[in-house]
Amino acid sequence: MNIIQSRSVRILALACAGLLLTACGTRSVVDAQGHSAEPKFPAISDSYRPQGSYVNLENLAKIQPGMGKAQLYELLGTPHFQEGMFGVREWDYILRFRRASQADLVCQYKVLFDKDMQAQSFFFSPADCLERAKPAAAPAAAERVTLSADASFAFNSAELSATGRASLDRLAAQLKAHNPGHISITGHTDRLGSPAYNLDLSLRRAKSVRDYLATAGVPAAHMQVRGMGASEPVADCPELPRTQLIQCLAADRRVVIESSADVAPTQE
Repeated sequence: MNIIQSRSVRILALACAGLLLTACGTRSVVDAQGHSAEPKFPAISDSYRPQGSYVNLENLAKIQPGMGKAQLYELLGTPHFQEGMFGVREWDYILRFRRASQADLVCQYKVLFDKDMQAQSFFFSPADCLERAKPAAAPAAAERVTLSADASFAFNSAELSATGRASLDRLAAQLKAHNPGHISITGHTDRLGSPAYNLDLSLRRAKSVRDYLATAGVPAAHMQVRGMGASEPVADCPELPRTQLIQCLAADRRVVIESSADVAPTQE
C-alpha cells in the first residue's frame, strides 16, 4: 500500500469514527433549537431491543422541554437504538402499553435535543399513541328519570298533559346531548283497578312517552317500552278510605325512563 492509499484509509477511518462518536444514528434533520419538520423513525428491526419496554405512564407525563439527558435516563432508561456516543441529538424508544383484553400497543417515541443537549421536541408513532393507550372508559352508569303519572297524564288516560310534555322536552334535550345507546321506558300503575286494565294503561303511557320523545328527535330505535301494571309497587299503603288511598298510592303511578350506553336489544 503506497503512502497516498494509506493516508486515504486513515482519513476514511477517522471520518467513520467521528460519525460514530457524534450522531451516526440521527435520521431526522434537527435544527439548533431541537426541532424537525420531518422527524423520521427508524425501523423497529434495527433496534438492539426490538421488543421495547413497558413504559411508566406517570414518568412519561413528567417529560417536558428543557430536560437533560440524565433526567430522561431516569424516566425512560437508555434509548433502544445505537445512536452514537457524543453529540447525539436524537433518541428513539420502542414503548409498549398493556391493554385489557387486547394485545399490547407498541409505539415508537422520539426525543430531539437542541444544540445545548436539552430535550425540546417529542414525537410518537403512531401520532395518536397516547389516546389509544388510555384505558377504555367504563360504561356510563344508567341514568334514571321518573315521571309522575298524575302530573304527566290526564286522569285515567295515556294522553300527555302540558306538564308532561314540558318534562319530556327537557328530557329529550338531555338524551340527545348524551346520545345513549339504550333507553328503557316502563309504565306503572297503582293496584286499583283490574290487572288487565292496569297492564294496558301502563303500556299505553309508556308508548306515549316514547312517541313524544321520538317526535322531539330521540332515535326511536334506541327506545324500548313495556308496561308493568301494578306488579312493581313502591308505595307502602295500608287499607284506607278510597280518597286517601288514591293519594297514598301516587308514587306507584309513574313512568320510569332509564338510559345507558349499552345498545338497545332488537325489538320484535
